[in-house]
Amino acid sequence: MGIIGFGNMGKAHTNKITSGMVPNMEICALCDIDEKKRDLIKEMYPDIPVFADAEEMFKSGLNVLTEKPAGVYTKQVKEMNEAAAKSDKVFGIMYNQRTNPLYQKLKNLIEDGELGGIKRITWIITDWYRTQAYHDSSAWRSNWKLEGGGALINQAVHSLDLLRYLADDFVSVRANMMNYSLEDVIEVEDTFVARIGYKNCAKAFFIATNAYPVNSPYDIEITFEKGVARYTNDCLTVNGEVVARDEIATGPKAYWGRSHTKLLVNFCDKGEYFNIEDAENTMYTMYSMYDSAKNGGKEIDI
Repeated sequence: MGIIGFGNMGKAHTNKITSGMVPNMEICALCDIDEKKRDLIKEMYPDIPVFADAEEMFKSGLNVLTEKPAGVYTKQVKEMNEAAAKSDKVFGIMYNQRTNPLYQKLKNLIEDGELGGIKRITWIITDWYRTQAYHDSSAWRSNWKLEGGGALINQAVHSLDLLRYLADDFVSVRANMMNYSLEDVIEVEDTFVARIGYKNCAKAFFIATNAYPVNSPYDIEITFEKGVARYTNDCLTVNGEVVARDEIATGPKAYWGRSHTKLLVNFCDKGEYFNIEDAENTMYTMYSMYDSAKNGGKEIDI
């Protein structure tokens, strides 16, 4: 398998695989558009071929897994999709949160329909506090040209993808963004708020920030016609009764959870992966949200 991106997450995935944490998986290539990163790869892993872009990897006959976001612009994602289609190789994206058993259970709960249709979703993300040191750590961080945005595209894109994964029949969005903590340091948003409309007239309220100074628990509440499901403090409840608890990871990056390794194992052993076309759909929704926010909260059809 080839891995695109050799930043913090790319290094973490590479270390997991080369240290044997993902049985039967071997890294056949690493890729980064940054020449300095490619030089670092050659130094750290002299036996692994290095590439400058995904198209080169597909031409070499490799299955490819990319980190999120798949691109700064949807055009970039489409170009990679086209390259993958021409090669007939597997192209997946690290939407690892979908493998979390609690989200799987929540998805089953929605699809079973036992609680009736969805009336309202409230999704609050305040567990990704980021200091100035974080924003200064890489040249691509926190600017429109190289990253494409701030809190939404970086930290909250996993949550937006999960919202699409659980209940994706969006029809419209209204959004606003602001910079509360580092307005003199970064040019992008540190806080994003959106109201998403559904075909059945339900509403989702999506609130994400990396400016909240305490990493408070994730909070998701879904109000159905016949009850309420809530996920917070690593626990899923239905009408106040606990139905599942999360797997607690340990170590210095415990907040990443165990889902990265799980996705890698599924990718290798079962051939299961999340198609890059899903990334294109999530990005289209995300940029509709940015479009609304840049235009004073104008309602955008999705």
